[in-house]
Amino acid sequence: MSKESKGKIPKLFAGSVNDLTRPSKPKKEKEKGDLKHQKKQKTLYISLDINRKLIELYGEEGRRQSIIVEDAVNLYYYLKQALGEKKFEELMSAVRREDPEFLRDYMGRFRI
Repeated sequence: MSKESKGKIPKLFAGSVNDLTRPSKPKKEKEKGDLKHQKKQKTLYISLDINRKLIELYGEEGRRQSIIVEDAVNLYYYLKQALGEKKFEELMSAVRREDPEFLRDYMGRFRI
């Protein structure tokens, strides 16, 4: 006997004859143009502190965590586009201080 024949025994079909003769169900066509509504698998590696903040936001706003993450990504993206690299890095250094009062004062300078 060869190595291939020593492997597992193939499983036999457990359905009926009708299942064999019936055409398969057509696959649903996926919408390719609508990026906002396609579900994507997300794997986020975040710190425990960020996880705590996310849970707190989830509890306060009562929304799904995925919506909060999408809003955060949109905010990050559009702030970076609007402020430019230098101003955005200044803003992020203010955010990293994790002091809401300092950040409020800092952002008060941006008022038009």
